[in-house]
This record gives sequence, C-alpha cells and structure tokens, in this order.
Amino acid sequence: MKKICYGDFIKTVQELRKMEKQEGGSLYDRSVKLVDKDCKTEAYILILATWNVGHARFAGSRLNIDEFEKTITGLQCHIDKLKKATIESIDFGTYEPEIKKIYTALASIEGIKYTGASKVMHLINPNLFVMWDTCIRGHRRKRNYQKLRIVKDKYWPRKWYRENDQYYLQFLKDMQGLFGHLCPRYSKSRYSYRTFAKAIDEYNYWNITRPIQKMERKEKSGKARKERNARM
Repeated sequence: MKKICYGDFIKTVQELRKMEKQEGGSLYDRSVKLVDKDCKTEAYILILATWNVGHARFAGSRLNIDEFEKTITGLQCHIDKLKKATIESIDFGTYEPEIKKIYTALASIEGIKYTGASKVMHLINPNLFVMWDTCIRGHRRKRNYQKLRIVKDKYWPRKWYRENDQYYLQFLKDMQGLFGHLCPRYSKSRYSYRTFAKAIDEYNYWNITRPIQKMERKEKSGKARKERNARM
C-alpha cells in the first residue's frame, strides 16, 4: 500500500470545513463545547442523535439515560487510565484491556451499539478514539469499495471488520499505521484546532462513507426509476 500523502489529508480537512460552513456550522463542535461545559451526557446524546443514524430513534424510548450514565461512571477507572493516550503514540498492548472494556460496555447499550460506541468514546477521549461506521467497517457492497479513489490508488486497504471489541482495537491499530506519519505536520498546521483522531475520521468520512452513500442513493434512485417504468 502507498502512504497517504499529507497534501491529500489536509485537502480533505479543508473540504469538510467548507461543507460545514455552507451547512451552517458543525454539530460536532457543539458536542465538544458541551463536554467542555461538563454537560457530557447531553454531548453524547447530541452526537448519537445526529451521527448514529441507524440507532437515532432511541430518543425518549430506546436509551435509558440513567443506565447509560451509570455505565459511564462504572467505566471511569478505565477511562482515566487512557486520559493521556493519543492515537499516534499509544502502546495498544499496554492499554488493550481498557479499550475493549469501554467499547464492549457501550456497544451493548440499546440505542448506541457499535457505531455509537465509537462516537461516545471519541468524545470521552478525542485524542485517541477514531469513529467508525458500517461503510468504514467494510460492510457495504464490495463493488462500491472498488470504485473509491483511495482504494483504486492503493491508499486504503479495504478491510472487513466485525463489530466486536477485538476488531475495534484492530481498527485503531490500523489507523495508527495508516496515518501516524502525518501527525507531526498536522499538529503544527493551522488546521489542527481539531484533534488528529478527528482529522482521521474526517478523511475516512470524506473518502469512504460519503462517496459510498452517494453511490447507494444513486443505485436506489435508479432501481426506483426502473420499477416505475416497468409498471407503466
């Protein structure tokens, strides 16, 4: 595989910033501000309701807020051990038990599950945890991955990750291996007001999730059109 180049990485960050401005701001930044104000539960719920689309219908019914908060409290000793850990420098062998414990506990909660767990974990430690979704986990049609520019150009090794703690840990290791060399330049750039782990997420979203979602919408639209024509 080729190494992801810094120029391509930063271009992705720039493009996403432009899109956010056009859409009136970033809900992610609002979530971070809530965390800074110690409104952590509200921050977690905001990011789940807006970015955890598959399970977003939990609001008011599927997510037991009290149980969720108890789970976070019960995980605090593991969270504290990772407080200074970052995606570019962590020794995963040392902290594997903590990462697995946090992921498993959150992913088992109805209304959060696997994608949501990574998003809550990111807000808990935005320097370490990289978010993922079904597109990034490789769970969509193989033919669509083959159309991705970063796959065709050999920058991204399309992999299939299961949704358990071992595979999330492997995903983090892969992100460290794929992007770690870019961190020194990113940390000194004017775009680094968001963490490096968040910038990795933005690269993945822009180059994997977003184009695959576009392909799927196009396929769905084409299928609906054929069905309409067949009924005429």
